[in-house]
Amino acid sequence: MSESVPPVEGITVAELAIKLRKYFDTVYGANIFLVIGTVIASYWMIIFATATVFNLFESLTFWLGALILMWVLIPFSIRLVPYPSPIKTASIVKKLSAWVLPFIILYTASISLILSKDPLLTDMGKTLNMGGAGWYLAVTLGLLLNHFVWEKQAYNKGQILAKPFLISGVFMLATSPAVYYFGHLDIGMGNILAVGLMLLGYGIAAFISIRKAYRWLQGE
Repeated sequence: MSESVPPVEGITVAELAIKLRKYFDTVYGANIFLVIGTVIASYWMIIFATATVFNLFESLTFWLGALILMWVLIPFSIRLVPYPSPIKTASIVKKLSAWVLPFIILYTASISLILSKDPLLTDMGKTLNMGGAGWYLAVTLGLLLNHFVWEKQAYNKGQILAKPFLISGVFMLATSPAVYYFGHLDIGMGNILAVGLMLLGYGIAAFISIRKAYRWLQGE
């Protein structure tokens, strides 16, 4: 004769397991922002330092190479820090599209403009990527796309308790004019500001997510 699972403070063990899974998925997902963000930020700081020392800011080949290498680094980082279950439920095509498409569209457009014979279009292409503005905007769009591709659905289903992709995406979108402005004044400072704001946005998203998860677990 099987015995029923005794309740723990009015909650069955099964319900408690589901509750804890939701909590840890939210907290773990928030910490991914800090881990992946630190890896990518460190990478771009090394790239910026290299471009400064060897005067490569005007080299299209250098920046294309840096961008391609980043797409090798990101999957490696993801393998080190596996995503929580709600993200795994989204198809790989959707996840890759949400991250890759903004870069493909933005850089294809900017490079096409730079390689054009029209001086005005060439200047527009350079402006699009000046001082970190290009990659900063691409990351911003990637975050927002990921929110609409899987995060919003997972949140509405109750799989996660916060929306860090949306929070960081909105923050970076709001601060993108500052990146463009600094980039026009000084390319190096624009890139440094972009990295700093990206990490700040990730930190804010992680803090809000962890706090919401903790308060939810406490029943507040």
